Amino acid sequence: MSKAERILVLAIAVLGVVLVTGTVWALATGAPARKAAREAVPAEPAAGGVYDGLGRIRATSSDGAVVIVHLAFPYDASDRPFREELGQKRADLRELAALWLSSQPSDALDPAADGAVKAALRDVLNGALSLGSIEELYLAEFRVIR
Repeated sequence: MSKAERILVLAIAVLGVVLVTGTVWALATGAPARKAAREAVPAEPAAGGVYDGLGRIRATSSDGAVVIVHLAFPYDASDRPFREELGQKRADLRELAALWLSSQPSDALDPAADGAVKAALRDVLNGALSLGSIEELYLAEFRVIR
């Protein structure tokens, strides 16, 4: 075996040891369990009955512009079934919003015409909800980067 081959084998062995050690450390400290527990907890409503659990959504419009929105909406926080539905369907609602934004050209997503965007997104999200509905949608952040 040449010197270069020995160095390559040694480097691969060191990488293997680092990978195995990191995996054992993560499993020993419970990192996967903590991550799973964080992901399983539905987003809680913010104070005052405003749901902002959908967070920031990034999508690419049909003509290639990057669209960033942060959605929020008021709702009756005492309506437990609706609150639970929002928590269960959080990922689906995010995906629906991203798909709708991706299907639109950047001209239609102009922040100056955010009323039409709000209405369309509200209708798309309401189509996925069965135990309640969104009456008003807030765009805490709305940017189109061309």
